[in-house]
Parts: sequence; structure tokens; C-alpha cells
Amino acid sequence: MSDIKLKSYRPFMTENFFWDFPTHFNLKEVSKFLGMEIDPTTEYISNTAKTIMRNDGIYWFIQKKHHEDIVALISLSDVDLTKKQAALMVTFKDLSDTEKEEISQRLLVFLKNQIDLKSIEINQLDRIIQENFTNNGYNVSNNNLLKRS
Repeated sequence: MSDIKLKSYRPFMTENFFWDFPTHFNLKEVSKFLGMEIDPTTEYISNTAKTIMRNDGIYWFIQKKHHEDIVALISLSDVDLTKKQAALMVTFKDLSDTEKEEISQRLLVFLKNQIDLKSIEINQLDRIIQENFTNNGYNVSNNNLLKRS
């Protein structure tokens, strides 16, 4: 049994970005980023909090430091820390390749070094993130799985 508690992985700071759980963001900003009305946004935030508390997944919204706008969402779901696997989705909004690279580097450290995932299910992962993972010990199999031996 793993002792990793996903709820302890916040906030993250990188050179230009601030990462935190959805509950720590302004409802209007989250609603705007997700393109949803307030009620479903509230439900989404509530569900992410429950998932994190159950240790089944982790969600971060990412904003540029000193800006209100959310520029990315990272969701890691179906986390199984015993089997070292999870599903990853990353949504970017108006970010340069350099900015995506900065986020990708921090994500790689988390998934590979901090929680030691061996198998990551991906769906339409941004090219920059996928390349960063494949350049750092993960191989793509079946086009929707990153595996590390």
C-alpha cells in the first residue's frame, strides 16, 4: 500500500506559473476556463475535491503568476498508486511552446519522480508534453499509453 497522499501536492510554483487545486480558484475564472455555467462549475470543483480526498486523482488549474486567468488544467484520474498507473489529460489555453515546456517539465517530475507512475493513459496529449515524456524514459504504445520500464 502506498503512503502517497495526493492532497499534499499543492501548490506548485514554477518560474512563471502557479498550480493549485480547483477549490483554490475564483469560481468565475474556473467557469470561464471550462466554458460552463456556474452550477456545473461548482459541481465540477466539488467532484475534483472529493476525488483528491479519496486519493483517486489530482487536478490542478494553472495560472500565470500575477494574472487572474487560468491557462491550463491538468487532471490525473483513475490513479492506482499500487499498480503505478493513471490517466492524464492536459488542457492548455493560449500558451507558447516555451510555457508548455515549463509546465511539462514540472509535470514530468511529479509523475515520474514524486509518485513514480509506470503507465499513463493519454488522450490527445499536447505534442510538447508527449515529447518531453518520451525523451525522459516513457514510450508510447497503442498511441494512447505512455509506459516506462
